[in-house]
Amino acid sequence: MLNIYHIESKNYVNGNGCRYVLWLQGCDLACSGCWNQKTWSFKDNILKSIDELYNEIKNLENNIDGVTFSGGEPFLQAKELSLLAKLIKLNTTLDLQIFTGFEMDEIINDDQKRLLEYTDILISGRYNTLKENNNQKVYHLNDNIENWKFNNSDIEVDIDKNGNLMLSGYPTNNFINNIKEL
Repeated sequence: MLNIYHIESKNYVNGNGCRYVLWLQGCDLACSGCWNQKTWSFKDNILKSIDELYNEIKNLENNIDGVTFSGGEPFLQAKELSLLAKLIKLNTTLDLQIFTGFEMDEIINDDQKRLLEYTDILISGRYNTLKENNNQKVYHLNDNIENWKFNNSDIEVDIDKNGNLMLSGYPTNNFINNIKEL
């Protein structure tokens, strides 16, 4: 089972084209300026099986361009995510992008390395709003995939039918506070 913070079936700021984005629950990196601290807790949030997630993605395959894993910290759930990534890469034409606070040289255990093998684009490094590109590096790991240009100013605002607000991309604290005031 994967511990999930949130899922969006159509998102346009977390990779090339329209994405299925899976935000994982749980992170112990405590990056400077992280705007998504609700994902830090390791308490169970939304629990879904690999098969359940794969079926959701497979059913959307013709309507999305790829899948993005974000956080929390995806590499802290690498064993399960590598199984999902394998299913995606072997059975669809979708690309896989991962946002991680880990540096490339910190991806060291077998499960993490296996997940990395299925990754087309990796955005790596401790998030820090005081540094260029938030201190994150883009690694294009598959030459057959269109390069993704890092843009730490894109923001997507989604409001569901119940009026719940979901921000993704790179909202500043000022932007978040202005939205809250509305």
